[in-house]
Amino acid sequence: MLLPLLLILFAIIELGVVMFDKVTVVHDAREAARLAAVNDPSGLTLMADAPAGSTVTFTCATDPNSGNPVGQYNVGDKITAHVTYTHSFVFPMISALLGDTINLSSNATFRLEGQPTAYC
Repeated sequence: MLLPLLLILFAIIELGVVMFDKVTVVHDAREAARLAAVNDPSGLTLMADAPAGSTVTFTCATDPNSGNPVGQYNVGDKITAHVTYTHSFVFPMISALLGDTINLSSNATFRLEGQPTAYC
């Protein structure tokens, strides 16, 4: 009788940790994209609240309506921040049911507000 209750309790705790990590990854992607859009070099590194092991990469795309040649990025083009994190489950009972890890990722896209000298 106690084992099912513990399993449910641990599953609820694990879900809370996963949701916290997902919200953090989404927030960090938005922050990185915003910093990149204004060409702030601090966006090249993850925020301090990012889960350990997270990575950030950037992709630039020329907007056909911006008037910029393809491959030359300037104001009006788009930059996308990609943040990824692999969450390892804390409780062995949960990892036995769902696998050892779950991949969390998020993308955020902003229009460039300045020449991207630190990005792209």
